[in-house]
Amino acid sequence: MKVLVPHPDTKRIEVMRTLFGPSFEVVQSGGNLGDMLEKGRDADVLVSMRVPVEYIHDAPNLRMIQTMGTGIDRIDLDAVRERGDIIVCNSHVHAAEVAEYAISLLLAAAKNIIISDREFRKGDWIHAFGGPSPNTEIRGKTCLMIGLGHIGSEIAKRLKGFEVKITAATRSGKSLNSSLADQLVSIDSVKPLVETADFVILALPLTRESQCLVDKEFISWMRPTSILVNISRGKIVEEEALYQALKGGSVRAAALDVWWDYPPKWGGSGQFPSEAFPFHELDNVVISPHRAGFTEDIQDGALRFVVENILRFSRGDELQNIVDLQLGY
Repeated sequence: MKVLVPHPDTKRIEVMRTLFGPSFEVVQSGGNLGDMLEKGRDADVLVSMRVPVEYIHDAPNLRMIQTMGTGIDRIDLDAVRERGDIIVCNSHVHAAEVAEYAISLLLAAAKNIIISDREFRKGDWIHAFGGPSPNTEIRGKTCLMIGLGHIGSEIAKRLKGFEVKITAATRSGKSLNSSLADQLVSIDSVKPLVETADFVILALPLTRESQCLVDKEFISWMRPTSILVNISRGKIVEEEALYQALKGGSVRAAALDVWWDYPPKWGGSGQFPSEAFPFHELDNVVISPHRAGFTEDIQDGALRFVVENILRFSRGDELQNIVDLQLGY
């Protein structure tokens, strides 16, 4: 079986070759379409978070797409559905780590940690006790989880330790993790929960339904003391609406690990978090460069999960984390 991995980390490829064993051909390529087709047009399995439509059309042997993480919004699912013979699987091994990071972002925004650190490094004690921006207490508050899947449920578990009331909204109004929430509604009925939430955390996939879910109207329902945390995808939030709300003070703060625009090269430089709006100039925004699931242990765990799931595929065993191509997650 041939496995194509469009990834620059040669060490990762060698680990995969060792885990797969000699019966698998693991091929490394660049992330561009030409190199992917040159090295792996005949691949049976593709391991990637980004899959262009042309590759799906021009790789006749392709039967499985396996991602290293949760998001599949950069895989052309229309082309996959059109083919009808490709299985897509994602990975949730990083859910607990992303949950920890989401809570870290919430605490950083609620406790004014970033701005206090920045000014204190200049020798300015303005944010000491009695300063202009008191910290927000976490305990006793209400957090609305938009999404209560693998990541959302891990966030909810941890927030319970802060004595936070959890409300939640999902697409269907149902969840296997419903016991973690004091109240669970469908997205269509979320307005009353937004109006009473102190914190709103986004932990849902980017689909056609969820794109710009948090729009100007949604943001207008939020309390002026509320904090928004996004560890999902930037495009779930209407960019201008959030920027104007933060700048105008109709929302207290936001903590964002995902964005609308990214550098041409992953990990590149010379580009601000947003090309359209200067979020980086606002003191009430905690900005993070999409790193919530990045730890040494998680990278190894994700690699092993990917290999094991592909081995299952090769044996005809039941696969883990098969994506519902109609729902998009």
